[in-house]
Amino acid sequence: MNGTKSKGPVFDPGLCRCCGAIKKCRLLNYEYESFGNKEIYSDMIMDCYGLVLSHLDGKQTERLVCAACVHRLRDAMAFRQQVLKCEEAFLQVKIYDEKENQTEEQKIEVEVKLEPEDVSNETEILKDALADETQTDNEIKPDMALSTNEDIPLQEIVTEEEDNKLDKINVEALPKRFKTMKRLSAERNKIPMSKLQQRMRERDPTYITETNILTIVEFSYVCPFKCRHNHLLCFYCGQNFSDPQELRDHTTQSHHPRKFKITDHKNMLKLDLTRIDCRLCSHKTDDLEDFKTHITNVHKKKYYFNVKDLMLPFKLSKDEFKCAICDVIFPYFHALNKHMNEHFSNYVCETCGLGFVDRGRFLMHQQRHEEGDFPCEVCGKVFKAQYNKELHIDRVHKKKGRVYCPKCDVRLMNYPQKLKHLVEVHGEEPLSFNCNMCDKVCETRRKLTIHRRKEHLKDYRYECQCCGQKFFTRFALTNHMPTHTGERNFKCKVCEKTYPRLKTLKDHLRIHTNDRRYRCHICGQAFIQNCSLKGHMKSQHPEYS
Repeated sequence: MNGTKSKGPVFDPGLCRCCGAIKKCRLLNYEYESFGNKEIYSDMIMDCYGLVLSHLDGKQTERLVCAACVHRLRDAMAFRQQVLKCEEAFLQVKIYDEKENQTEEQKIEVEVKLEPEDVSNETEILKDALADETQTDNEIKPDMALSTNEDIPLQEIVTEEEDNKLDKINVEALPKRFKTMKRLSAERNKIPMSKLQQRMRERDPTYITETNILTIVEFSYVCPFKCRHNHLLCFYCGQNFSDPQELRDHTTQSHHPRKFKITDHKNMLKLDLTRIDCRLCSHKTDDLEDFKTHITNVHKKKYYFNVKDLMLPFKLSKDEFKCAICDVIFPYFHALNKHMNEHFSNYVCETCGLGFVDRGRFLMHQQRHEEGDFPCEVCGKVFKAQYNKELHIDRVHKKKGRVYCPKCDVRLMNYPQKLKHLVEVHGEEPLSFNCNMCDKVCETRRKLTIHRRKEHLKDYRYECQCCGQKFFTRFALTNHMPTHTGERNFKCKVCEKTYPRLKTLKDHLRIHTNDRRYRCHICGQAFIQNCSLKGHMKSQHPEYS
């Protein structure tokens, strides 16, 4: 066993009792926690399949189950719960209808007692009608049977003849009271399928949520949309827009709200609430809750207030993106979209406590916490997290950035490169962040935060255990430690010289490659190291040093 996490013990490698594979496993009869739910896999197998696994009190290595089988077991449990829930809903509807029918039956009995007619007379009329129809059928059927039913089994012929007898009963000849009893009896013994389905649907949270969204989109002027990075897309046709007003005009003029259909059930629907108003009348409103009340009270539209709305509210404008909940303003839509995680924490990370709007964002974040050895398939470098390995491949081998430009489809390696791209390519004004404690001006908010912590707050949290000196970053502390340990772990492959720090080795390697990157701006002479340039300036150009 490699270790024990907060979720429970994990064995790597282990033999899975359910599929026979050798991989990372968990205990079958140990209580684990997943997304806030307690689960014991042996009990889940018993509940789903009625199987009692043997030797669960033996060695730990003999009662393991792998992650793939756990995933399939969770699906089976979810399906079982779904079936039980639907069965419970069906029985509730059945009981409800039987109670209604009992009330109707009591009304029927009262109606019959008020009638003074002789019941035996009605029976005779019914028998006569059946006898007449039977006699007619007996006169006609033999010829038809000989000509058309020679190869048909006898049981089918008998059943068909009996059905035809009932179909040919002269209903008009029956007494009015008898017809009323037959009609009510049929209603009592048969529940309309449409009524049953509707009542069962109203117990389904997904159906209720979609009904609410359809009501809002169809009867108001809200604008549903999609996004890809910093680009706004039409919900219906996927056309790309940079101006939110153009997106709203396009949606209103080109697409009727009745064509709205939810295709993605995993993510919350994004709605632009810049204009709400009612489509059915002249009622003006910019409050979604007010519109819900109006559409139900005035226009009698169905809306379920007892469920949570799976909608992300936005108020989009061209120059700024303001949060519709807390009014915080963001320069780009991507930053606003990420900010919505703070208001709608539908999925919470058990490791760090961060919340996320939808499952897709949550699963992407979970990759950062995956522990293990993840080697790069290109260079063999090993990473402790899958996310770091993918980041390494994109940046180093594929030369593909993960930061998108909000104006075009260019991908940049980092945030400073994006800002530089916006200034040089799209002509935007460079951003500047002023320190409120001094005259320092920074290009990014991150640099401003670092400046404040380092220069003003003196937040040096990494202390050397040997001399007590404190450092601002862990990296600075690591570079400091060779002064105490005397280690020289970085060796030049050309001349075999050793150095205590990687940076010093990289500076040394430029000697072998003759990389003269430091050039004097006065005489043009180039040097390999910066210290050589400084010495040159002092000796040759003292007036500039």
